[in-house]
Amino acid sequence: MANTFITPTWVLKDVARVAVNMLKFAANIERWYDDKFKAGGAQVGYTVSGRLPQRFRTTKGQAFQAQPINDQTVPVTLTDQANIGTSWSTADATVVVEDVRRRYVNPAGEQLANTIDYDGLTRMTPTVAHSVGTPGTPPTSRLTYTTGAAKMTLVAVPMSGRVAVLDPIHMVNLVQDTSTLFNPSAAISENYREGQFGRNQLGIAEWYQDQNRYLHTTGSFTSSTPLVFGANQTGSSLITNGWASGAATLNAGDVFTVAGVYEVNPQNYASTGQLMQFVVTQTITSTGVNMTISISPPIIPTGNLQNVSASPANGAAIIPLGSTITTGAGTMTATASAQSLLFHPEAFILAMADLDADLDGATVARVSDNELNVSLRYVKQYSAQSDQKMARIDALYGFKEFRPDWACRVWG
Repeated sequence: MANTFITPTWVLKDVARVAVNMLKFAANIERWYDDKFKAGGAQVGYTVSGRLPQRFRTTKGQAFQAQPINDQTVPVTLTDQANIGTSWSTADATVVVEDVRRRYVNPAGEQLANTIDYDGLTRMTPTVAHSVGTPGTPPTSRLTYTTGAAKMTLVAVPMSGRVAVLDPIHMVNLVQDTSTLFNPSAAISENYREGQFGRNQLGIAEWYQDQNRYLHTTGSFTSSTPLVFGANQTGSSLITNGWASGAATLNAGDVFTVAGVYEVNPQNYASTGQLMQFVVTQTITSTGVNMTISISPPIIPTGNLQNVSASPANGAAIIPLGSTITTGAGTMTATASAQSLLFHPEAFILAMADLDADLDGATVARVSDNELNVSLRYVKQYSAQSDQKMARIDALYGFKEFRPDWACRVWG
């Protein structure tokens, strides 16, 4: 039985449902919906803010010692407005519900989900410093993933709720390596259902494969002996020298360690025994033999926010992931590496807000799902010249790393 074309609100709710169900990465991270824009609407460039929890040190003994309050806010800028546009004639205006889903809702939801997911993975993965694996060599052993999970455990990442989003080739290799170890024979055939691998394995609760994985290309250099240049450096940059004169490049997303600088557990402030991994935040080419590298996390050797055992020593060796440096000079070739990601949902944020609904001459509807933290806008207009009803669905969103140390990249 034919129905009058479904209301905009129904379309939006169904698109939101399909989109969220299709998401692999964005559906498994923190999502914020900011309703303060409900009346006037938000625009690209608007910012919402989140607050990180406090970190304190324990005082032993009876003496009172006031702890400093370190308010850390994380601004999330709404950077993208994505839309799906379509049109139909008045002859198509009366269709059954299933036709609406098949012809409009499902394709729109799937495409919107793919766009948001791709943006999230390609922007958030290179902000993560924790890394396992070898650039350009897909991992073939479950040990790579258990090592990544261990890196997260060492810095007090909660065990519950961890998620893995894997490059499809990485997933194939992992399934092959673990099929007889973890999965009953009756369950093996289910490993690829909905792109999901078995649950609660290798210290990860949910496993997914996603073709939207980030592909990183490392920087390159020859005959370099990179060293820290100057003692007692702290903060979000590191002055170095010893690079190939004017020819060494580190790309944003490259990872390196510094001799003698170990990561500390944020709860007990003891060294984890693992060298701190730093990620390059801006692509940089050496000036002569010198290079000042923008890094994350910042070097914080003391206080409530301490994250390293010590500040780098002058002359300490720097070893980029993927280089041949062990002792002395080495090289690094530009290498493309598919990236899988292990993370806790609080490692990243997807923020959405209501777009402007005051659009003259158009039928406008907005739906904001507080449970899914999704906001979509539907705009419809009729063109008498073409006898077409044109419609578009828009989403305004932005991603931000919230606790990137609660994630780990798997290189391959």
